[in-house]
Amino acid sequence: MSEPLKLELDRSAKTPLTEQIRKDISTAIESGVLAPGARLPSWLDLAAQLGVARGTVRTAYEKLSAGQLIVASRAGGTRVADRPAAIARVEQPPDPGSFLERYLEMTAGPAIFQMGVPALETFPATLFARIRSQAVRAESSAPAIYPDPRGELDLRREIAGYLAVARGIECSP
Repeated sequence: MSEPLKLELDRSAKTPLTEQIRKDISTAIESGVLAPGARLPSWLDLAAQLGVARGTVRTAYEKLSAGQLIVASRAGGTRVADRPAAIARVEQPPDPGSFLERYLEMTAGPAIFQMGVPALETFPATLFARIRSQAVRAESSAPAIYPDPRGELDLRREIAGYLAVARGIECSP
């Protein structure tokens, strides 16, 4: 870079100096003041130029690099990253229809591949009803007692087996 980078720092502002440096450089890149491939001063030189700590500028450069605005290399120095040209999008004007008409048009028809809506034609309703009635009968025929406060025996066995294998702790379920 032939001339020093012009950055204005407001030391009385609540915004940290690192963020001010990052914002100024990113604004210069996005506005075209710094062209793609333009060389930036090293963070040591910029810190000396601005009269701030080296770590402040280094952190700002790291944030710019993380945002893919600059590319740093030991041999080539720090340069502005190549960016594709912004594509101007032409927005279509909204249709002069009511919101309700648009909503009804979008929701009309079957809800194919919509989350939370089951495919009723493939759902095994009779099988599901039979399994559900068996579960209700099994629950109603069981005695009405409190379960074991220590938890399910099968789960306790699995936990004891895991502790024996993974942790080397011998315990009973």
